[in-house]
Amino acid sequence: MTTELLNQFIEYLALERGLSRKTLLAYRSDLVLFQKYLQEACVDDVKAITRDHIRGFLESQQEAGKRPKSLARLLVSIKALFKYLAVAHIREDDITEVMASPRLPQVVPECLTLEQVTALLHAFDNPPEDKFRAKYLRNRTALAILYATGIRASELCDLRLTSIDYHEGTMKVRGKGDKERVVPYDNNANQAIQEYLQKGRPELDVSGKAPYLLLNLKGNRMDKRSLWEIVEEGGRLVGIENLHPHLLRHSFATHLLANGADLRVIQELLGHASIDTTQVYLSADTSRIQQAFLKFHPRA
Repeated sequence: MTTELLNQFIEYLALERGLSRKTLLAYRSDLVLFQKYLQEACVDDVKAITRDHIRGFLESQQEAGKRPKSLARLLVSIKALFKYLAVAHIREDDITEVMASPRLPQVVPECLTLEQVTALLHAFDNPPEDKFRAKYLRNRTALAILYATGIRASELCDLRLTSIDYHEGTMKVRGKGDKERVVPYDNNANQAIQEYLQKGRPELDVSGKAPYLLLNLKGNRMDKRSLWEIVEEGGRLVGIENLHPHLLRHSFATHLLANGADLRVIQELLGHASIDTTQVYLSADTSRIQQAFLKFHPRA
């Protein structure tokens, strides 16, 4: 498999499927490993690759210490490559169609309690000094939106002022694969946003022309690392350890499900392409029910 072919495949993923740069780098990294294995096996022509080559590669990676989740991702990358080879008529067959991915244990997402969420949403209510007011209002807004909408950290960082409909209480967010969706937000988030826009953001918007909702102290778009630090800081202020933006997303989904929301609605709100991804929250809900049963049932 040549580097030129690999580059063509990555370009195809970028143009046809609109994958993010991070995802494209992951595909390239996986397939470079496969490319090196094929070179060592003296297989230069993609038409000469067999299932045995793929199995041998995966076995070599397993021996090198790769975990089942990593092996599954490697196979996903190889399957995507062979699907492309068939579509581009480079190969007549897709030998990976019948190859099943390794079964992975289902990981139940962690979730904050409602008490923890309430405390967190008030973590930045009282700045120690007036000079920190703009920063605290911004931070409170970030936390309120993350929990109210369940959007990803990257989606919040990319959120523009023009993407918010203040009258309807909705936001247009652009998610994975450059797909746009509309998500509602609650009154708590609305109050945080309005106070930030009136009393905080004008101090941060040095140029007066910044298009993004959340700005750093230099008046530029906030990056994911900074947003992560805000969430961590909020957690420390209220005694929640190891807090990260995705935990708020998990909590949003789990709390909706616990209060009777339809799984399909949660799928749309989260921007999941497949309902299978959303179904992991069913496990989280079941796990919580089991814990309550064991704790409170007199005969448990």
